[in-house]
Amino acid sequence: MGTLTWAVLGSVAEGAPDSLSLRLFALLIGFAILHMEATRPAEERRRAAHLGGEHIDHTGVWTCAGAFVLPISLVVALVVAIRLRRYFIARKPPGRYLFTTCAILMSVLATQALATATPVHAWIRGAPVPPDKVVAAGAAVLAAFAAYYAGQTVVIGVARGLRGNWEWVSILGDRKENLDLVITLCMGLIAAWASGVAYGLLLFALTAVVIGYTRHTQRIEQLEQERDRLEVDALHDPLTGLANQRGFNPAAALALVADQARRRPTAVMMFDLDRFKQVNSRLGHLGANEVLKALAVILRTSVRRDDLVCRWGGEEFTVLLPSTSRVDAWAIAERIRATVEEMKVELTRAAGGRTELVGGFTISGGIALSPDHGTDLASLQEQADQALAEAKDNGRNQVRITPAFPLPGPRTSRERTLDRP
Repeated sequence: MGTLTWAVLGSVAEGAPDSLSLRLFALLIGFAILHMEATRPAEERRRAAHLGGEHIDHTGVWTCAGAFVLPISLVVALVVAIRLRRYFIARKPPGRYLFTTCAILMSVLATQALATATPVHAWIRGAPVPPDKVVAAGAAVLAAFAAYYAGQTVVIGVARGLRGNWEWVSILGDRKENLDLVITLCMGLIAAWASGVAYGLLLFALTAVVIGYTRHTQRIEQLEQERDRLEVDALHDPLTGLANQRGFNPAAALALVADQARRRPTAVMMFDLDRFKQVNSRLGHLGANEVLKALAVILRTSVRRDDLVCRWGGEEFTVLLPSTSRVDAWAIAERIRATVEEMKVELTRAAGGRTELVGGFTISGGIALSPDHGTDLASLQEQADQALAEAKDNGRNQVRITPAFPLPGPRTSRERTLDRP
């Protein structure tokens, strides 16, 4: 509301725009539309990638230029026209988009106020700059940039803070975002000078530069996202999303060292889905994959946040529980075993597309503890694997702990053996 009041009162005080201002407005809005149309696909991809964070819209080149050379009424018209056009690819709720638009308008009006309060406005529109005023002109431009930054970045950052995120990076933006904004503002200053001094002749070349910059930024961001995805994929199993051996081993080794330094026990568990070949034959490859994914969800949700879960290979999984006693490890393993026994997986049959819930799955597990059964990951996994083999040999659907003997649980080993020979 304050921004709109500022715009209305300023427009009334200035009166009707002169012919030069109207020509400059026509130039800026024309080249802004050309830029937006030429970069629409790239901008859509950029906005989709930035839904959860800060997004620097390169149309700031034109709004910044307008702030330096246009009166308030035409500055407001320029911002509104650009934002209306951008709304169709904004991927934001109307209320949030309106708030962002008001923040941009506030920053543009603050820049315009500083430009008109100093000779910068007249100089950029073509008036000569006295030699003794060059330093003052540079300082005024920097102050205008600071006003643009504060009016937009800080206002939006404080809004994020009010939603619960008061980190400095969230409020002020990170180095990459701020560099992008600085480049955008510098190109805006050049656009203002080109429109005011050269009457748009240089804007053709500048618009090509801005279009190229937007597309280049999108390509760089896409490559960075692909690199990050590959780094994640290199450390995680693509089917289940759990860590693979490459991601699990270093973290597990660090957890072991930390527990040993504090003289705390560490539990290592090995799990294997029972009769997985039969599951594969019964449900097919795709169905068996759905079972593994459901099992991964159970493992993740059955342990604590700092525990480590890994798909070791095939239907075999390993879990490391830092600072966990023998009794607690047994309780967690039993909880996993009981949950898998009750697990239902929704599958869609290939013939007819019929959806059904499939159950009847069981899992066997083995547990080893540091330092009682070893002090390094390989030794502990070997001991846990031996306990797992003992569980398999004694009827499956049970948990064994090294040395290989069953602990009391919800069901006895004999009951499990009778249920599943």
